[in-house]
Amino acid sequence: MRKMGSFGTNAVLPTLILALILPTTAALAEEAAPVPAAEPVAEPVAEPAVVDGDAAIPVGDEGNDPAANSALSRQDRIAAETVHAFGSRKSNDLMGYEPSLYQGKWHMPKREKLRKCISKAESRHHYRAGRGGFYRGAYQFSPALARGVTWMMQPEVRKEMGKDGVRLIKKLRKKPMNKWNRYWQDRAFWTIWAKGTGKKHWPTRKMC
Repeated sequence: MRKMGSFGTNAVLPTLILALILPTTAALAEEAAPVPAAEPVAEPVAEPAVVDGDAAIPVGDEGNDPAANSALSRQDRIAAETVHAFGSRKSNDLMGYEPSLYQGKWHMPKREKLRKCISKAESRHHYRAGRGGFYRGAYQFSPALARGVTWMMQPEVRKEMGKDGVRLIKKLRKKPMNKWNRYWQDRAFWTIWAKGTGKKHWPTRKMC
């Protein structure tokens, strides 16, 4: 009986020891086992906001500013008229009808047909008309009216063409109207016409 008891005790002890060791080993294995890294979660990328283009501004014309365009248009007009004022191919052509070379504040586009009619009635579009006569030029200005219009034009010419323009106006003041180029005669007509207030100077308008 002792032998059997001894053997039984000897057999049970190793089993208990093994049982105690195994959980510890398993725990160590769990600690040693690498934990797989969590896969990175892609953050949602915000799509660019779609902004409708301004229908008033054509593509490639970002400077579509009415005020700026108006200023630019005025600068272009003055530059072109300055060339005509000092003598261009068009302004030195003194025969026949052409659209008004003057396009400034007194110009009335809707009255171009009337200007054409008056010019035809007065001189048949001959800007040299009236040599030796009292009335001269395409619009048949009297000497007094020709001198007077230079004073009327001078302030605006000073603003647009500076001192050179004023010097030119002073030279015109000493010349008969039919010695002026086309640009200055057109400008003189529109200045005296003055939006219709000066129409009395051309009785021939009644024929138009």
